[in-house]
Order: sequence, then structure tokens, then C-alpha cells
Amino acid sequence: MSPQGGRTPTDWAGRRVAVWGAARSGVAAANLLVELGAQVVLSDLKPVVEWDVPGLDPRVRCEGGGNTLAGADVLVPSPGLGPVLPVMQQALATPGLTLVSEVELAASVSAAPLVAITGTDGKSTTTLMTGAVLQAGGLPVEVAGNIGTPLSERARHVGADGVLVAEISEFQLWSCGHLRPHVAVITNLADDHADYFGHDPDRLADSVRRVLRDQRDGDVAVVRADDRAVGGWPVNAGVERVGFGPLPADTGWGFRDGWLTLDGAPVVAEAALALKGPHNVANAQAALAVGLAFGVPLAPMLAALADFQGLPHRLQRVRERAGVTWLDDSKATNAHAAAVGLRAVAGPLVVITGGYDKGLDLQGFCDLLATRARHVVLTGPTADRTEGLLAGRVAVSRAGDMAQAVAQAAQAAQPGDSVVLSPAASSFDAYRSYAHRGQVFQAEVKALP
Repeated sequence: MSPQGGRTPTDWAGRRVAVWGAARSGVAAANLLVELGAQVVLSDLKPVVEWDVPGLDPRVRCEGGGNTLAGADVLVPSPGLGPVLPVMQQALATPGLTLVSEVELAASVSAAPLVAITGTDGKSTTTLMTGAVLQAGGLPVEVAGNIGTPLSERARHVGADGVLVAEISEFQLWSCGHLRPHVAVITNLADDHADYFGHDPDRLADSVRRVLRDQRDGDVAVVRADDRAVGGWPVNAGVERVGFGPLPADTGWGFRDGWLTLDGAPVVAEAALALKGPHNVANAQAALAVGLAFGVPLAPMLAALADFQGLPHRLQRVRERAGVTWLDDSKATNAHAAAVGLRAVAGPLVVITGGYDKGLDLQGFCDLLATRARHVVLTGPTADRTEGLLAGRVAVSRAGDMAQAVAQAAQAAQPGDSVVLSPAASSFDAYRSYAHRGQVFQAEVKALP
């Protein structure tokens, strides 16, 4: 059995379903399934007494101490369980078992057309921008998915006259048997999370490309044209392909002389957007392409983007102190995203970087630090590798925690500099999430005298 085989069940009444993982997406899927009449067993590695599951439907049977199939014929796996794990390999080899992703389940019961936004970087900002431009056009919109609220919680809150906008990660896509977004957006492809797929870049690419596979005549694929991988991916017959990116382009969305262009014609100046930088130009282009696919006029969409303030912890301005600007880019959890953020900041930099080491290539990021940074403060398990790549190229120091890192950065910074928290790594070495890391950084910065 493969996740690519078969279609999502349409009648859940009486179906025996195992849901693995008692986190928020698993609880949302279990609740939705019992509402649809399924017999659901929710299981997790933690004992049930340690679960924190507010709002779980009492009709859901709970089992702790491991993931169990309990005689199920359908499995909804946690996105945290990758396809190379032994427990998933065993499940994939179980005769008669159908694998259904939580996002696939949610989309299958929604009356609204789906916008599925995926890729390595920029998903969250693009998702929120897309919701904003569609709402500006007067459409009922629900924004959910990997951005924070499970799709299963919101999929039935919007009707056929509205739009379901979902950020979907490669962790959620690989296990989809059938997913047909009316509009699919792919922001880019980098090697972040390759470890989830056994460090197999082809499996990672296949999972992202999965968002295009079930599209049919009348659907739209919005793809990053200047990405070396994504730009060459084909779409199915009858699917409209719209390219975008922050480079000049005669077709699709491009960028020339400070203007976002469509088929070579200027549409809006970058200066009119609330969020600046090449990465936000690309995010805005993708959102505008989605809006046009739903017939939203440009004027209200451009007004929405002029007011759009972006995400916390994504180059978020924290404060200015003694002529130094402090920026929180904690959401940059890989080297590619971190480099994109640093390139968007003008002037000299002091950079705080480091975190959980996923074994990703840091060479390009360190080359950028060597040319742009006055001083680099190293933290976390990636510090040794980063220090080796920066040796003799830029001043560095080591910090044991965020308080030390902020103090060292404050000492190194000069008026006119920007201090940027640019981890280029996951947060799980010392924090609950990238948001928690950013909150700790901001608290230390605000506590500076």
C-alpha cells in the first residue's frame, strides 16, 4: 500500500479509523471523523494521563503508550511521523490499510475550493497575504493548516461561495492519497527537512510536487519561476501555470525597476507594499496570482497588501536603541530562509545565529555572514560548524544562552547597525518552538537599559 494509491473515502459512517498523534491536528481529525460517523481510536506515545487534549470528543477512544492500528482500515498519521520511520514502514505494508492525511481528510469534506500553499520558505506569509487579498475582494475565507489552526477545525466553516486557504507542509503532503486544490502555490524548494525523508532529496521534492498531481482542467498552479527545481516542474493538461519571482519576466509575475509586473507590464511599485524585500515581493506576487484566479480585482488586493503587516518573528522590528535596530527573524529555521532575511536588511549587521543542528549545508549562509556582518554571535549545537566556516573571516563570539547572546550583540553593535536574530536552525535545542525562541529574544532586547 502506498499513500499515492486510492481515493479519500467519501462515506465515513462505520469506518474504523486510527489517528496517530494526540497533538492539535490529531485531535481535530479525530473530532471531525466521529462527527462523520467513524469509529475512531486516537493513540500517542505518551500515556493518556499525560495528554493535554481540551475539546476532544468523548466518542473518541484513546490509547497511550504507543501508536496502534487497533484493527483500523484507515490511518490518519501525525505529520511528525516521517515515511522512513519503522512504525510508518510497517503501517505502509499493512494489507488493506488506506493512508489519509489530516489535510486530505479536511479538504474532502469542505464545500469550498481549496488554495494549497506549500514550499520550503515563505508559506506562512504567503498564506496570510492570500487570505487578506481574497477577503479584500469580498469573498468568505478561512485560513488554516500548518500556519496554526488544523484544517480539520475550519474546513466546514466556509461554503461553496468562499475559499479555504491552507498552508500545507511537505510533512502533510506525502501521505495524501488524493488532494485536488483549485489553486496550488509552490514558493520554492530548499533542503530543509531532508532528514525527515531519510536525507533523500528526491523524496522531499516528490512530497512538495505532490500538490500538483491531482489538479485538473480549470485549476491553477502558481509556481516560483526562478527556483531551479520548482521552475521546471510540469503541470497537468488543462491546468493554468502562472510563474512568479523577484526577477524580470515577460510572462507571469516578475519584478523590474522597482515594480511588480504581470506579463511584463508594471502593476504596483514595491514601495507601495507594507513588506519590503525580494522575498516579500515574491510572496505578494503569489497572493495576487491567487486573487486573480478567483476574479478579485487588483485595486482591493493592492490596498490590502499596502496594509499587510506580516508575521511575528519574521524580520519583526523589536526596538531601536542607541542608534541600533533590533530585528527578530526567529522563523528563519534554515540557512536559505535566514539568508533571504539578511539580504533584506540594509546596512551593517550584527547577527545572532545557531540552534538545533539538522546537518544542513551552512556554507552559503556563512559566506553571506562573512561579507555582511560586523560580528556574529554563535549559539546552540550548530555553533562549532558555523565557527569553523567563519574562521578568520569575521569576528565571532560564543554565547551560552539568549541573555548572553543579546548582551554580546549589544556590545558589538555600532550606531547604524542592525542586530538580527537569524538562527538558520530549528529551535528545539533549547526552546519549545521558533516563536518561543523569538519571544525570549524580544524579552532580552527590551530589557536592555
